[in-house]
Amino acid sequence: MDKSELTSEERFLKHGDRSANFIPVDVHEQVMTALGLGGILPAAEEQTPLQTLPPKEGAPNVMRRLKTEAGTGRSRRRILRIPVQGWVAALLVMVLLGGGYTQYSGELRQGAQIQYKVLPYKPLLATKSGGMIEKPNEPLIPWPAKAQLSKEDELYKMKYAKGYNAIEKLLLPGEYATYVIKREDGKEESHLGLYCPPIIVKDYSTYKTSVEKHHAPEVKQPGYMPDGYTLDEAFIKPSFIKVEDDKQFKGESEIDLGDNFRMTWKREKAENIAYDSSTLVYKKGKIQVRISASRVDEKATPVESLLWTKTTKVENIDIGGKQLIYLEPSSNEKIDLGYKYRLVWSDPEAQIIYNVSVRQEKSELTKDEVIRIAASMMN
Repeated sequence: MDKSELTSEERFLKHGDRSANFIPVDVHEQVMTALGLGGILPAAEEQTPLQTLPPKEGAPNVMRRLKTEAGTGRSRRRILRIPVQGWVAALLVMVLLGGGYTQYSGELRQGAQIQYKVLPYKPLLATKSGGMIEKPNEPLIPWPAKAQLSKEDELYKMKYAKGYNAIEKLLLPGEYATYVIKREDGKEESHLGLYCPPIIVKDYSTYKTSVEKHHAPEVKQPGYMPDGYTLDEAFIKPSFIKVEDDKQFKGESEIDLGDNFRMTWKREKAENIAYDSSTLVYKKGKIQVRISASRVDEKATPVESLLWTKTTKVENIDIGGKQLIYLEPSSNEKIDLGYKYRLVWSDPEAQIIYNVSVRQEKSELTKDEVIRIAASMMN
C-alpha cells in the first residue's frame, strides 16, 4: 500500500511497528480487559486473514486483523505490542480464563470452530490435466453508454421474442430446439437461436432425483445457512453438445413471423443435450444465496474465467488447507458484476467447479457468513 493511502492511525501503527522491539501477540478481549488495556485495539476492522467465525448465536470473534499485501509476500500487522513481561502475564491470565492464543510467526493456527486464512490471489487448479480457474490479465472496463436502439434493431428484437415464444408453445417440458431467424429480402444475415430453458424444481428431494436422472453435477445442501434463509428453488441447466452453423442449418419446420421474417427450427435429440450445471437458490425476503456446481469444459482456456475490475477485491481463502478464490466488488463499482460476494473453488478429481454468490447489494450477509456457508459444504 502506498504511504499516501494510509490513514493517520495506520501510519501511527506502522511507525509503532518499527519503533518497538516487542514480541507481537494477539490476545482475547477478556485478557485485554484483565490487563487494563481494554479498548486499545481498533473496534471496527476488516475481516482477518486468519479469522475465527462466530457461532450462529453471534458470539464475538477471538482473532484480530492481519492484513496481507498481495504480491509482496509480507504483511502489515495491526496488533497490540506489549513487553515480554506483559506477554507472560497475558499468557497466564489466558490460561486461567481457559482461552488460547496465536503468535503470528509463520503458520497461523488456532484450535477453534471454523477458521480461515486470507492469502494473495493466485489461480486454482480445476482439472487433473492442468485447467485453471483464474481472472483475466486485464480487468473489465465500462462500455460506452448504449445508444438508443434503431427501429430496425427493435424489429429484430421483437421477432426473436415472437419466435422463442412460438417454440415454447410447441415443445413439451424437457424438449429443446435450435432455430434460425432470417429476413426473406436478404437485407440482414441470419442468426442462430437456442431454446434450452432450465429444469426448475421447488424441493431438494425432487432436485436430487432430477440430478441423478440427467447425470448433472449435484450441489450438496450446506451444513450452515444463516437464520431465515430457506431453499426457494433449484434448477438444472441444459446445454447443447454440438450446434450447427446458422448457414448450414437444416430445420424441420418453418414459421412465418410476419414482416418478411421466417423462422426455421428443429427439436434437438436427447443425445445432443448435456446437463453440466445445477444450482440451489436460498432466499430470505429479496436476498438470494446461490450455490452452483458446474462440470468443467477441459477444452476451455481457462476453464473458468473470473470477471473483475480495477476496484474488485480478489484474494484466496484457505479453509483447512483447501483454497478458494474470493471476489468482492467495491461499493462504488461502475460495472455490475452480478454479485456482492462470490466464492469459487474446485474438485479437480471430479472436475467440478463450485460457486457461492450473493447478488443483492443491500444484503445484510457478511463475508464471514458466506465463507462459513462454503466451509460447511467441504466437510
